[in-house]
Amino acid sequence: MHRFPANHPYLQEFSTKIKAITAGYIGESYTDRFMQQCDFPKNHAIFKDLYIQTGPESYLQIDTLIVTQKYIAILEIKNIKGTIYFQKNPKQLVRELNGTTTTYKCPEQQILRHNMKLQKLLLHLKINIPIHNQIIFAFSSIHVMEPPEKVPVLMACDLPNHMHKLNQLPDVITSYSFNKLIHFLTSNLITYHPKPIAQQFNFDWNSLSKGVFCPNCKIELSQQKSCPKCKMSRKMLCHLAIEEWFYLCKSTISNGECVQFLNLQNKHQATYILKSLELEPINLNKYRHYTFTTSFWITKESANTVK
Repeated sequence: MHRFPANHPYLQEFSTKIKAITAGYIGESYTDRFMQQCDFPKNHAIFKDLYIQTGPESYLQIDTLIVTQKYIAILEIKNIKGTIYFQKNPKQLVRELNGTTTTYKCPEQQILRHNMKLQKLLLHLKINIPIHNQIIFAFSSIHVMEPPEKVPVLMACDLPNHMHKLNQLPDVITSYSFNKLIHFLTSNLITYHPKPIAQQFNFDWNSLSKGVFCPNCKIELSQQKSCPKCKMSRKMLCHLAIEEWFYLCKSTISNGECVQFLNLQNKHQATYILKSLELEPINLNKYRHYTFTTSFWITKESANTVK
């Protein structure tokens, strides 16, 4: 957010998007507390934010996938307040809160698409096991006026009772088939990197604020070796700044773009920064640029521990 000037045309839309993502994360974390109360069979696996490629242009992305020898469960977790109903034509989730009506993509249709892709995957692996679909609303501050037609709805606090019933079912696949499925899923997991924000919202990244910032203290560094307030090193802050570039601007960065985005004095500083990071160089001539690797990404939590 510190990259967006106060008068930026997409500031409000981007802020709203962040709030929605944060609410979703809070809902999933709250639901996980009840998941920990479930007594699953010995052979089981729980995938959070599963993301695998199922075809040339097809991907399977599921909030929570539970795999056992008895069943597979797809959980679509939502954190929404107010009164909702599942509109039938067209398929939408409609929410009314404080006199305002808001429409969302239909989670029932979303989970049915997941089910269809998963069924094809199981058919390919020659594994026959029932799939149970479930829409989970994290908090009871929601009032469901009209439920969906094909997918049952559950509150997170009722999840242990629901999973207990499923866990009493008999095994339907062998441990060999179970391990085969788990191996396939874990071997095909890919890291999901969304398109940079500037491409999603179609704006010029030059409209963003330039420089090296401490995102915790909201301070811009000039030539200081560390943040004057929290003492986070300049090297770490430059790493975070390049992360912000990949999130916000483009999936590649050149020497000149690094100079401009970080407000550096010369290209030699940019070369030093880019070569010190775990980036993948593309081209070896004057048109060289860099893209990220899986090991490049760090978290704000781990950044806070680095001196």
